[in-house]
Amino acid sequence: MEVKSANDSGITVITPMGRVDTSTAKVFEDAVMAAADANGKIAISFDSIDYISSAGLRVVLMLGKKLKASNGTLVLINMPEKIFSVFKMSGFDKILKICANFDEAKPLFG
Repeated sequence: MEVKSANDSGITVITPMGRVDTSTAKVFEDAVMAAADANGKIAISFDSIDYISSAGLRVVLMLGKKLKASNGTLVLINMPEKIFSVFKMSGFDKILKICANFDEAKPLFG
């Protein structure tokens, strides 16, 4: 697994690539938590993910809680239908902000 990070308009855009599962969740967690420590505005782009397990969902939830506690913002973007269905089945679509793309997400960062 590879995790790319870029800055766009003061927002850190994180793009995990491949699978986020039990064996790769730690790499993903390290990357997103380091980004959260550096910047309280994070968008995670899922367009390069083909699978996410409960371990990956846990990392996203932990990041959301961390950012909420520090008045930061997390928005999930570019989610393929199969990944969105995992978030929907778990009920995460009700507690996390999900947008179609970065342009739609930008206003949520204030």
